[in-house]
Amino acid sequence: MPPWQGMGVPEPNHPSAPDLPAPWPALRFVPLVVLTGLLAVVVRRFAVPVTNPDTFFHLRLGREFLEGWKPWDPGSVTPFATADWAPTQWLSQVLYAWVESFAGLAGVAWLTGTVTLAYVVVVALVGHRLGGLLVAAPVTCLTVAASLPFLSARPQVASYVFLVLVSAAWLRTGRGGGVPWWTVPLTWLWAMVHGMWVAGVLVGVVAALGSTLDRKAGTRDAGSHPLWQVWAVPALSCVVAGLTPVGPALWTATTRVGGISTYFAEWGAPELTDPTTALAACMAGLTLLLRLRRGDQSWLELALLALALLWLVYAQRSVPVAVAMLVPLLADSLGSLSADRGRARRHTDARTLVVLGVVASAALAAAVPFTSTAVPRGDTDASATLASLPQSTPLLTDWGMGGTDLWLYPHLHVVMHGYGDMFTDDELRRNADIVDLEPGWDDELRELGATHALVIAHTPLAYALEDGAGWNAEDTVQDGSTELVHLVAPEDWLDDSAG
Repeated sequence: MPPWQGMGVPEPNHPSAPDLPAPWPALRFVPLVVLTGLLAVVVRRFAVPVTNPDTFFHLRLGREFLEGWKPWDPGSVTPFATADWAPTQWLSQVLYAWVESFAGLAGVAWLTGTVTLAYVVVVALVGHRLGGLLVAAPVTCLTVAASLPFLSARPQVASYVFLVLVSAAWLRTGRGGGVPWWTVPLTWLWAMVHGMWVAGVLVGVVAALGSTLDRKAGTRDAGSHPLWQVWAVPALSCVVAGLTPVGPALWTATTRVGGISTYFAEWGAPELTDPTTALAACMAGLTLLLRLRRGDQSWLELALLALALLWLVYAQRSVPVAVAMLVPLLADSLGSLSADRGRARRHTDARTLVVLGVVASAALAAAVPFTSTAVPRGDTDASATLASLPQSTPLLTDWGMGGTDLWLYPHLHVVMHGYGDMFTDDELRRNADIVDLEPGWDDELRELGATHALVIAHTPLAYALEDGAGWNAEDTVQDGSTELVHLVAPEDWLDDSAG
């Protein structure tokens, strides 16, 4: 059975032509070489030490779940984050921590790299099915390049895999295929893996609306299945998300994104001057032009494209969401121009893509024990000093780097870190006040009882603490390319209410 069976990958828009003459062999092998090279690039990218701070707070939270937290009743890793929060990615965090428990950081590097390799292979399979290898290779390369900054050691990469599959499934429904009921249990799993499951439900809602308009307009291949079944899929998907161990709280957890987005750069508006965003916009523009050129659009296809465009302009973090949705749409559009499209059903090529992905994962597993075992900040005086501080000592950290501190120093109370869901609105505002040196920032810091800080050197906050508030610089430590400075407050810091 070919790999795309059961994934809902749509049939090509035109019937295959088995009587086409055999193409020049390079038309088959060059794309395979390109895709092999792309997989090798991914292996090289992840065969390095784990350094992403977000990875480490996922590891810390996963450890807490393994040691007693419940998805329906999570705790907090610091008294400075007291929000009543619902874990939207607890299952992936547990998996991360479980792998780390027996394979260390090398295992974490392998796991995250393998998920990204799976994304590459799934994109290639969808492109192959819709347009053959000649389409699969460029579409996959464009997809990886346009989402590269977000292909990191974070659970969100799994969401990109699911989005490609769900978007392809609904495109198939628009071609007269069956109702994608299998996306309902997929959403149940997705809702435990990452909070972006909502994007999959929105794809279903938009596709159901487009299918309804197609039925009313009598569009070709609108399908014969009852419309209630089409609408039932996103409705049931939303329902089952509330049936995970987190419970109905998951429905409201994602609505808080709007309230905390102003504090995190990745939720800011995308900039077309950014190379990856510009490339994603080119993918969207090319898809739109090719579809207008064909002139046989269905409302469902146009609705999916419109949703992808909305994701493209919504936020930096939603750019890869748009890219994932564009994969089947762009592959199908390019497939209509490809002479290789008639061979899109070649099972041998699809199996080859799967084998290449497995081999790449095995190569990564062989490499990481030699490349990815280093602990952040290494054996340094600053790390040793912080590790020896008394239990529950407050530690002021950089907002972006705090996730690493949560993992390295679990006995300390980290003031701020990048997992915004755990903070109340007032706590987020407090953190922003301290970082931005708003009036009264020093009094807010005293109220926390913080006398130790590990912040990025040569920043306004570091200068304000050292030169303005009299904190002493004890040590510096490198965290990747970032220099951190360990600062200690003077003895009368907590008593100096005047700052």
